[in-house]
Amino acid sequence: MGVWRRLLGFWDTEEASTKGKDNLTDIIDQARLDWIAAQRYYLTVTDHDLIDYAIFLTKACERRYMYLLKKARQEGIRHPEIISMSGITEVGTIRQAL
Repeated sequence: MGVWRRLLGFWDTEEASTKGKDNLTDIIDQARLDWIAAQRYYLTVTDHDLIDYAIFLTKACERRYMYLLKKARQEGIRHPEIISMSGITEVGTIRQAL
């Protein structure tokens, strides 16, 4: 009975690990979209009171995205949709890494 438990436990751990990697790529993709949205918001905001907020939001989203990319690299996760800082050409423009 203990052998079956260990085998089933190993299988569950492996499956959870795979789900974690998929989940991290989804989180990274969402963080990238949040960053792009924050950049667009910054470019369109006209109220002086909201400019500081737009700057803060853009920087916060950028730092979160960079942190998640670093974490993915440390965990050895490679995904074609995940790009690095070198893929960013200017504010609001991201080109696909080859």
